[in-house]
Amino acid sequence: MKELELTTKEAVNYLKENVKIHDKIEISYNRIFAEGEVLNMDFSEYFGEPGFKMLVSLDESQIGSTVEIDIYEFADDIIEFVHYPKKGEEVDVTVI
Repeated sequence: MKELELTTKEAVNYLKENVKIHDKIEISYNRIFAEGEVLNMDFSEYFGEPGFKMLVSLDESQIGSTVEIDIYEFADDIIEFVHYPKKGEEVDVTVI
């Protein structure tokens, strides 16, 4: 497993550029831990501002089957994530 220490901006760029639909992700942000399969990545503009939302199908969740994470909104709250790509090496990212 590859381990990276990235700034908030670098971590958001990593998510935007490297995570693909059907990859698995474990992400900790704002006292929340979400683990599951990425179902969609949305880069639409919202109210004239660029957006980045990730739809994740939660594994064995008690609260619901999917969650939409607004990456830009919670960027400063991202603590760490593990990216499990369909093809390639797993990456463990700590946000510094």
